Amino acid sequence: MRKTHLWISLIVGVLVWGAYFVHFIQSLRGEATGGLVWWFLGALAITVIAETVATGLIGWLFRRRTRALDEGPTLQAALKASHVALMLLIAMILGAALLLSVSSLFGWTLISLSESTPVIAANILLAMVVIAELARAALTLALLPRR
Repeated sequence: MRKTHLWISLIVGVLVWGAYFVHFIQSLRGEATGGLVWWFLGALAITVIAETVATGLIGWLFRRRTRALDEGPTLQAALKASHVALMLLIAMILGAALLLSVSSLFGWTLISLSESTPVIAANILLAMVVIAELARAALTLALLPRR
């Protein structure tokens, strides 16, 4: 069941957050970022509901076929993938900080001081978290023992 949930999480995450970030980029082009908070809350709600319903439905439909996984290898795969995802998130945040710091050495302004600046910064941080979470799910799936 853990493997099924990871696949659901990966597919729902790519579809929902992919659609959200496509809309975000289109909003930036049109310079209309005011309603993005509703898109974010909607994407978050859809992700939670879709994962809950899909995992619950599949668990209920296949309840007789589920078997207990060996927690040793499964737990080890999850721990390794979580560690890699955390390191990826840290690397992205440090990379962003480095980019901002180095640009200031040369007097470059990477972030304009417009009303959309907080929206852009928030979505960059959101993208980092989404990438780390999708990497964690994919890597856990890759590290799970084959049966």
